[in-house]
Amino acid sequence: MTSPLTLERVQAIVAHVAGPGQTPIDAGPETPLVDGGLWLDSVRLLEAIIACETEFGVIFDPDTDFTGTHLSTVRTLHDLIRAKQSS
Repeated sequence: MTSPLTLERVQAIVAHVAGPGQTPIDAGPETPLVDGGLWLDSVRLLEAIIACETEFGVIFDPDTDFTGTHLSTVRTLHDLIRAKQSS
């Protein structure tokens, strides 16, 4: 069973993967996933992607979905998941 998709749920998943020491106090939908925000390295970014796949019942395509456009902020990740669920 998958969870309902909400921006808050995606943010919570990413913050959990990042950990309390990496999550800025003022983190929000526009917080960058990598440099200047949550500072996810490639391994943690992949962990967040896998957690979102599991949580929301989607499968990302590494060739088209693993781009800076789709994985730049919590909001862009949320929007990608929403697009995956709609297709």
